[in-house]
Amino acid sequence: MTEQRRSAGLSGAGSLSGGEYHRVTVSGAGKVEGDLIAEELRISGVGKVNGSTEATQVSVSGSGSFNGPVTADEMRVSGAAKVTGPVRAKELKCSGTIRVAGGVSAEYMKLSGHLRVTKDVEAEIFRASGGFEIEGLLSADKIEIHLGGRCRARELGGERIRVEAGGVHDRGILFDGLLRLFVGRGPVGLEASTIEGDEVSLENTRADIVRGNVIEIGPGCRIGAVEYSESLKVHGDADVGRQTKV
Repeated sequence: MTEQRRSAGLSGAGSLSGGEYHRVTVSGAGKVEGDLIAEELRISGVGKVNGSTEATQVSVSGSGSFNGPVTADEMRVSGAAKVTGPVRAKELKCSGTIRVAGGVSAEYMKLSGHLRVTKDVEAEIFRASGGFEIEGLLSADKIEIHLGGRCRARELGGERIRVEAGGVHDRGILFDGLLRLFVGRGPVGLEASTIEGDEVSLENTRADIVRGNVIEIGPGCRIGAVEYSESLKVHGDADVGRQTKV
């Protein structure tokens, strides 16, 4: 990005043509009509991009709607964001709610709000203390989930997978009440069809099958079958069906 690019702001109701910008800020109700390339996009009001978004930084503290793919070095959502295409980011942090009608690919993801994705999520590091719904595969080298809401994925795969009870609800009653507007009500726990990793440690998890080298099944787990190659520990409060050493 170059400093010669112009900046633009929408503080009332208005629209902006797509193109290349240094900084775009939306503090009112504004639309960008067309593909957007910017160093920085900040939405603190109600903003919409009718096209693809490519930016170094994307920040949504209000309500942001993206009718196309989003590509960013850093994307932060503390409000509400909706994306009709895939999201690709080096770093994605969400303390609000984000819905993606496509896949998500990131180097680092931190989730303390709510994430809903219709396809796969791929990351190097995935950390969650809120809730999520992933209709496809959640794949990351390192997956850390501190259960603070209802979490669901079709499959989980990674080198190290750790799921622990206790998440954002530890922050206080008021915060917990606000977050549940995002994550919804229901039992706090993880649901998946298949979980597979080198090292797997689970609590409050329901899964059809768990595969791995070193596996620890903790309290609150209901697992249909476990396949392990090195070691398996099962807590007394866990329900595990078939156990097979391979």
